[in-house]
Amino acid sequence: MRKIIVAILLFLAILFTINGGNHENITNPPENNAFENKEKNVISNTEVTHQVQEKTLDGKTIAFIGDSLIEGYGNEFHGFDYYLAQSLPNTNFINNSKSGSTITDNSGTDNIIMLNQAKTLAGNPDIIVLDGGANDIMGYALGFLNQDLKKEIGTVDLTSQNISNGETVITDLEEVVLELRNKFPNAKLCYFQPFLLDDDTISHLTSESLAKQEIVTRRDAFYQEVQKMCQKWQIEYLDVAGHFEGTGTTYRQEDWIHIKEAGYELLTPFLLQKLKEM
Repeated sequence: MRKIIVAILLFLAILFTINGGNHENITNPPENNAFENKEKNVISNTEVTHQVQEKTLDGKTIAFIGDSLIEGYGNEFHGFDYYLAQSLPNTNFINNSKSGSTITDNSGTDNIIMLNQAKTLAGNPDIIVLDGGANDIMGYALGFLNQDLKKEIGTVDLTSQNISNGETVITDLEEVVLELRNKFPNAKLCYFQPFLLDDDTISHLTSESLAKQEIVTRRDAFYQEVQKMCQKWQIEYLDVAGHFEGTGTTYRQEDWIHIKEAGYELLTPFLLQKLKEM
């Protein structure tokens, strides 16, 4: 009987030792468990990604084509490339834009037509930033573009990998895009929209009701279709115009169109971030 009791006590002692060990592992997990390591890896990867983004534009070439907002009209021709260069001293910039530029042919010469800007763009850009459309939207209504050359905004054909049909502004813009793609197949493209054309701005541009309505109609059509065009041709899209809303001429010149130095300084960080992400 005594031997049986001793055997039972010995068995219970062994069970207690085993359970005690398991209990200790549950209540006191090791410092370097898998979840903690995963958290550390996430933080580390985020930091590395940020560092990579900070370096990706070093040695790169960024080109611009577009209108006066890109050229820097009224601001000593200091456009976005000028302000980007202050943060990116090791990046190369090409500005092939032209004040008064239109997407459509308005009988202009040199680089006043965006397609000509694309054709004359030299070098080997890694990224090409283009704006456009402001003059095509409001130029006819305000009387500084020839009505005989006026084109409808048009629509983007998302079902085709070809240029959309019709003699339209959108068709001409797609032609600009394809010219850039064929000429610089390795370059990334970004459509940049820094032009605020809200109702308040339009009221300062003209008091004529018909002109206002035409600008509104063309504005709404263009900005809807240009986003579809970017989707079709896999182009980055960045609209920063909303930062001017309600600010009057704080960031824009007295004509409510062109941008002041303060405006370029306000918008450039948003463009810089987009370029780092591309």
